[in-house]
Amino acid sequence: MCGIPFYVGGDVADVDALVVRSPDAHRANGIDVRTRTEAVAIDPAARTVTVRDLTVPGAPEQELGYDALLYAVGAHPTLPQVPGADEYGLPVHVLDEGVTLRRTIEGLRPDAPIVVVGAGYVGMELAEALVVRGFEAVLLDRSPQVMKPLDADMAALVERRLVDFGITVKLGHRLEAVRPLADGLREVVTDLGAFPAELLILAAGARPNVAVAAAAGLRLGESGALRVDPQMRTSVDGIWAAGDCVESVNLVDGSRRNVQLGTHANKQGKVAGMDIAAVLQGRDRGEAAFDGHVGTAITKVCEWEISRTGITEREAVAQGIDHAAVRFEGTAKADYLPDAGTVHVKMLAEAGTGRVLGAQLVGNGQTGKRIDVAATWCQLGVTVQQAQFLDLSYAPPFGGTWDLLQVGARKLAAKLRLTPAL
Repeated sequence: MCGIPFYVGGDVADVDALVVRSPDAHRANGIDVRTRTEAVAIDPAARTVTVRDLTVPGAPEQELGYDALLYAVGAHPTLPQVPGADEYGLPVHVLDEGVTLRRTIEGLRPDAPIVVVGAGYVGMELAEALVVRGFEAVLLDRSPQVMKPLDADMAALVERRLVDFGITVKLGHRLEAVRPLADGLREVVTDLGAFPAELLILAAGARPNVAVAAAAGLRLGESGALRVDPQMRTSVDGIWAAGDCVESVNLVDGSRRNVQLGTHANKQGKVAGMDIAAVLQGRDRGEAAFDGHVGTAITKVCEWEISRTGITEREAVAQGIDHAAVRFEGTAKADYLPDAGTVHVKMLAEAGTGRVLGAQLVGNGQTGKRIDVAATWCQLGVTVQQAQFLDLSYAPPFGGTWDLLQVGARKLAAKLRLTPAL
């Protein structure tokens, strides 16, 4: 899914390039792959899965037995339940829908108005792709800010960049209906206004697909996704789960969250496979464990890099974590070089210990991947006192003598009155 906006925008010519491994590639490795087959029920006592062949209309359901079962069915798009949305809205969640979207916009006039519902990662990336291709893009969201994983003050910077790029941003709008107008136009109606559109794109996120698992008695967690242990075992013997349908522990604050990212899904799938193999071979468990995450994410929108890790200040306040936060501007290169860029930085640290709680970076100049350093600090419990002294790389084309994150660490150490504060 992550590559769909780049395919729609024309950066990727062939949609097959987004397929990491085809069914035939799996079959060549000795795996029995059955596409267009829907699993409709699980019987944990009998250790069977009831499946339906979607290629044969009216085909009877069949039961497949299992020794071990991995439930990795991902998430379903969150579609607005309002009149006209199903008929006129185009969801973008899987590759087939990406192909349909690109084919559809290629048939529209160059300056056609297009409304995108959802101001998260994919919605913003799609809106950018539409503007680049010459369309009028309107980005709608019921939230008061774009990109909810950021604090509001950082999200406001992103919103300003979207507007400067040519995207019309409408926040705090609740979708109420989609109605047909003359000449192929639609009217997208919200509680605060109406917008003409030749196309409505639905990119408002996804919810974990847990219905079949819940019906089989698998335990759901506080996030609404499946509860699993570090070996990806569910509450039912013989069944593991991984990917967008499970919840995992945030290692910074201990909360359990459903984080839908391919990075986690790949790690979790590996861990589950290793544990399944160990159990089937008579061992207690596999040698790997997925202990959790720190919420690291990154995107590039309208030539800006936007990244975050750990928890936000909003989350720290909500959970009563005593902390300090700093926000400042810096440059991506030594400021005496041309095109040094501007980077807005926000960092949090825990009072008393100085433990790094989170960081957010927004700006230009190839700074986004700096978030990986902050993510390492969050995952390993590094303090701002320690962070000041870490041996990070330096050369003028890549930043100042004090890395941006170390500037933040120094500011936090001083604000929290921790020593040493360089």
